[in-house]
Amino acid sequence: MTAQAFTPADLALLDLLSRLEAAGYHFVSPTPATHGLVARRRRARGADILRDILGWGRVFDPEAAPDWLLDVLTEADALREDADGLRARLRVSRLDGRLHLHSACSADDQAVFLGPDSYRYVRFLRQTLSGAAWGKALEIGVGAGAGALAIAALNPQAAVVATDINSQALRLCRLNARHADLLVDLRPGGFPVEGVWDLIAANPPYMVGRSGRLYRDGGGQYGAEVALAWANEALSRLAPGGRLLLYTGAPVVAGEDLVRAALTSLARRCGAHLVYEEIDPDVFGPSLARASYAEVERIAAVGAVVTV
Repeated sequence: MTAQAFTPADLALLDLLSRLEAAGYHFVSPTPATHGLVARRRRARGADILRDILGWGRVFDPEAAPDWLLDVLTEADALREDADGLRARLRVSRLDGRLHLHSACSADDQAVFLGPDSYRYVRFLRQTLSGAAWGKALEIGVGAGAGALAIAALNPQAAVVATDINSQALRLCRLNARHADLLVDLRPGGFPVEGVWDLIAANPPYMVGRSGRLYRDGGGQYGAEVALAWANEALSRLAPGGRLLLYTGAPVVAGEDLVRAALTSLARRCGAHLVYEEIDPDVFGPSLARASYAEVERIAAVGAVVTV
């Protein structure tokens, strides 16, 4: 995409990341359920105010916050008034050694999510790509940039392109990449019209649609529709010897992993080689209580590598 100048709000967020880096800030983003539970607890004596505000997203008294933090969050329009004080509109988490700006409210339909799936996805990328070489890489659905930045860090000489239909995701990823001093060519939309790639990576949404949240809605087939559509398109865009790295959720019905079955069939039709791993056998278990998952016995987090 065409290079854009950073707005004053963008520059304030870059200043925020730099100050947090200098302060040794560290926060690991848990599941929304864990986050909500812990954030509702009474603030512990001696707790880190930066982690309270930018990690747990707690409401805070402006007099208890550092002046510089209020200044940069105000300049970035990243504060909102709450009944008991102020609350940050954004959160900051550390993943793979890098700071990532992401959304504070996961219920927003334009939310930029970062959580346990992001950590598993990056670990999958690092394990799969260790010692590998590629020239052109594409990530679909960049979000806050966890995957694209990991790919760029693993091979700084390679060209990395990343797309997203969410303009807020592109903005936050651009800032995260700038802070990490990594080059990622960000483009709005899904697959670019042009291009053949040595590597395509994706961590698509994989839950049955709920409340119109873009980062969460995996469509039909118990939430597997988007992942399988992306995989089908990706295999037509890979150069000979190229690889698709897909991290997603797989609904298991009557003992059958539906994603594994579909990818096995797709790989066979394309003459490709599939390596498939169940990374976590049971994620988002409480969602199975919903009517849309009445036939699903579990959802597994899986990693698939398809080589053409």
